[in-house]
Amino acid sequence: RNSSQPALAAPGLFVTQLLLIIGMAIGVVAALVVLSALAAADHRPRAIASKPGALLGLRGGGGVHDDGVTKPLVVVGSLNVDITIEVERLPKKEETVMASSPCTSVAVGGKGANQAAAAARLATGTGRPAVLVCEFGNDGYAETMRTALQEAGVDVSRCAHSAELPTGQGIVMLTPDGAASSIVVPGANAGWTAERAAALEELVCGASAVLLQREIPEEVNLAVARFACAAGVPVLQDVGGEDRPIDDELLREVAYVCPNETELERLTGMTIGSEAEILAAGRSLQSRGARNVLVTLGGDGSLLLEEGGRVVRQGALPIPGGRVVDATGAGDSFRAAFALALTEGRPHE
Repeated sequence: RNSSQPALAAPGLFVTQLLLIIGMAIGVVAALVVLSALAAADHRPRAIASKPGALLGLRGGGGVHDDGVTKPLVVVGSLNVDITIEVERLPKKEETVMASSPCTSVAVGGKGANQAAAAARLATGTGRPAVLVCEFGNDGYAETMRTALQEAGVDVSRCAHSAELPTGQGIVMLTPDGAASSIVVPGANAGWTAERAAALEELVCGASAVLLQREIPEEVNLAVARFACAAGVPVLQDVGGEDRPIDDELLREVAYVCPNETELERLTGMTIGSEAEILAAGRSLQSRGARNVLVTLGGDGSLLLEEGGRVVRQGALPIPGGRVVDATGAGDSFRAAFALALTEGRPHE
């Protein structure tokens, strides 16, 4: 201590220094609290990201769980082994034609499996799982199909095995212009039970979107659609598959009804030739309860008739190489891409 300072100056100086230290400590603690709050807010799911359905006028259907886990895109539907036969032309009634190739080709098929595989590939790197719920058969094709789906990135952990029925089959006749005509043998796809459908409630209610087709029993589709609609999860109903009338209740439960031109004509009994006729047929489905009708038009792209009456047109994208090789699964891939875009909160246009 400097001996020239008064003796009473030391205690005063000590108190001042102590107060400064306490003040600095309080400031540091306050800063840490603010930084922690900012960090927590930064990791909290955004409402705009977790509710893409709201952006699209849907009755709910978010993309992110409250715990931050990305919700899966769930496909409930069919699995077939596709056996493709290449022919120069389709046979006429009571006619036999020879295949143009000495061998058939075998691949994973079925509208459910096609849509799940397309969704999984498109979602690569996004963290969004594509979950397929289907019935494998009791034959040697089952494990081959399972392996192929897993290699495509599809989650097959919720699939079941039929003890009584073989794997469904799709017999595809493919002509040189890429057009494919098919006959489906349902196999294990026909073996769904009401109990099996009821067990899917938790999975469906936690999905970002659900894809359905008509290659499994209609009561399964209706049960799944009810679960999803009650939970605010958007459902896309592909109407391809079995040729049968569609229940009005099912139309009311799904967010999107998705026919191609032939299927739209079959469902409504109306002639489909012009855009005006397509719109008229789509509105007839809306009069029965359908909200949005998404029609695929082959080389002319697609047409979406929205619930509010707006029409959204999308032209077909150019084909790589300029030539159609095989149109099998084209509609399934389109619907999977559309469903994935919904889960990402993208607008219709």
